[in-house]
Amino acid sequence: MDGPKISICMATYNGRKYLKQQIDSIFAQSNQQWQLLLRDDGSFDDTINIIEAYMTKYPSQIRLITDNEGHLGASLNFGRLLEYSDTEYIMFSDQDDVWLPNKVEITLNTMKVAEQIYPDRPILIHTDLRVVDSDLNTIADSMWSYQKLFPDVGDDLNRIMAQNVVTGCTMMINRKAKAVSIPIPREAIMYDWWIAIKVTEHGKIIHIPDKHVLYRQHPDNLVGAKKAQTMNIWRSWGRLLSQTERKRILNYYRMVKIHNPHINLYLLVLKKILYKLGLKFR
Repeated sequence: MDGPKISICMATYNGRKYLKQQIDSIFAQSNQQWQLLLRDDGSFDDTINIIEAYMTKYPSQIRLITDNEGHLGASLNFGRLLEYSDTEYIMFSDQDDVWLPNKVEITLNTMKVAEQIYPDRPILIHTDLRVVDSDLNTIADSMWSYQKLFPDVGDDLNRIMAQNVVTGCTMMINRKAKAVSIPIPREAIMYDWWIAIKVTEHGKIIHIPDKHVLYRQHPDNLVGAKKAQTMNIWRSWGRLLSQTERKRILNYYRMVKIHNPHINLYLLVLKKILYKLGLKFR
């Protein structure tokens, strides 16, 4: 192997409990043409010690990014890792999941086929996930079904701005997708949603139904898989009256407004409600 073709970006923060299992699952991949980039966001447990032990054992495959930027939060932590990546392809890893052994291989093969079909374009590949509990017992065999997500949203800019369907830990992007996505702004609700919006605008998102990630749900999840609930439009509008929901919508509006300065807040909220109802819109 001349050098790594893939950067696997892992943002860590107090990940001691599950970190070893996730790193071990990456080293168990059938494709080993990768480098693992880590940036810790100020852990006060044993996370750094665990990372340094792996660096001693695998010095050529692990790189810990150190800077003076302090605690950034998950989205900007991944954003910094994306900027540091220097390979043709980039993947993203949570600190508490488990990757099945052929995840890298299958995703890379799909990417190479896509680049032949869509040459010179930003491309994002993403997959479904298996939702599991802390002990890796299956909660739901398909996260797409569990959350009633519609993966074809990635073909429609208006729809993906209203609802993200791309889970970061399943993604692979090419260098051109990185170029249109950085820097990830502070207003971005989450790095994967921002990247998905930018790639939908400039390139192509491709989804495959395979599940190569055991998406672990536990009490410390920052972002988790919540089962979709039946919703009616009046209940949806009623939820907007709560202070928490208004704040969430405002943050969401700020993110989308960077991309589209002329976006109408009320139209955006309506689109989100229609999406939750399973209705299509333009």
